[in-house]
Amino acid sequence: MSKIKNRIDQTYDELELGQLFRSGGRTVTETDVVNFCALTGNWIEIHSNVQYASKTRFGKRLVQGSLTYAIVTGLIQFGLGIQANYGIDNMRFLAPVFIGDTIYAACEVIGKKEKDAKYGVIKFLMKAINQDGIVVQKGEWSLLMLRQREELDALINLSLPELKD
Repeated sequence: MSKIKNRIDQTYDELELGQLFRSGGRTVTETDVVNFCALTGNWIEIHSNVQYASKTRFGKRLVQGSLTYAIVTGLIQFGLGIQANYGIDNMRFLAPVFIGDTIYAACEVIGKKEKDAKYGVIKFLMKAINQDGIVVQKGEWSLLMLRQREELDALINLSLPELKD
């Protein structure tokens, strides 16, 4: 097993089953929740109404599950080999996330499927873990990736502007 990293900068062919990636933490703020409500239109009372949320089983407002997912997918840094989000399966919200919680990401390569000579699909088990070590969310996240380093290098070179003196 290779060393744990926080950046996925490999190509499909370079990634190995069982390879682990971990991130540093990110504290979810009041601003995050309000901005996400405004961005998505998700003003559900459990996220936006302190009075209502205080009467629920949780006793306070919850962070949106989709915001937690968005934060987790941003905590693991990705290189340019990733070409597209291919799907999310078996997403589960296992414990509440509250404003002020710190979220960490952990993901493991759990599947590889060749699509064609140029692309493959990598499946990660992605977990959101809070400051107490509790897995609050998990799901299987599939990404379309370039297979070979040479293809990635060629794409990067094509995307860069020419330097002019």
